[in-house]
Amino acid sequence: MQRKTILVGVGVFIFLAVLTATYYFTSKPSFRGAVISPPWPAPEINLADQNGQSFNLRNERGKVILLYFGYVNCPDECPLTMAHVKLARESLGSRAKDVQVLMVSTDPVRDTPQALVDFMGHFDPSFLGLTGSVPELQKVWQDYGVTVEEGGETHSTFLYVIDPAGDVRETFLPDTEPTAIAADLKLLLAGK
Repeated sequence: MQRKTILVGVGVFIFLAVLTATYYFTSKPSFRGAVISPPWPAPEINLADQNGQSFNLRNERGKVILLYFGYVNCPDECPLTMAHVKLARESLGSRAKDVQVLMVSTDPVRDTPQALVDFMGHFDPSFLGLTGSVPELQKVWQDYGVTVEEGGETHSTFLYVIDPAGDVRETFLPDTEPTAIAADLKLLLAGK
């Protein structure tokens, strides 16, 4: 009787171990942002960065892109979002180079190249501030569903996450904790 109990116990243990391993290896990763299902192809962005270089989103394939819409004179949301993104990206260590941060200007009159250099430099010089003519910017704003108020001083409701294949996979609210952003960046960089 005791041997039978031991064998049943071992069998239950093996069954639970196999069940746990199966779940672990077949379950989808748990993203912390608002997942877009199915993902949609990120609309192209053709603007200029703060250094006067032309920027094309398609040239960033293979990287995870964190895309935000904002303006350099923003007193709260824009700097908070950039600070959180900076901390999330820094926590990736050597993989940080595989994440590109972009902020598309919503105030092209005041977001001069020098203003963008100064603003982005407060966070990370590799972050790109993008601007262009009003019609060029309006196309990008429209493509990403961003409504810019008269006078420009608007920030987006979301931080868009574009995967290495060029698809918008999820969004975060601007005040999302850096640890949550970093966790999802790690998943995307691992091909999840």
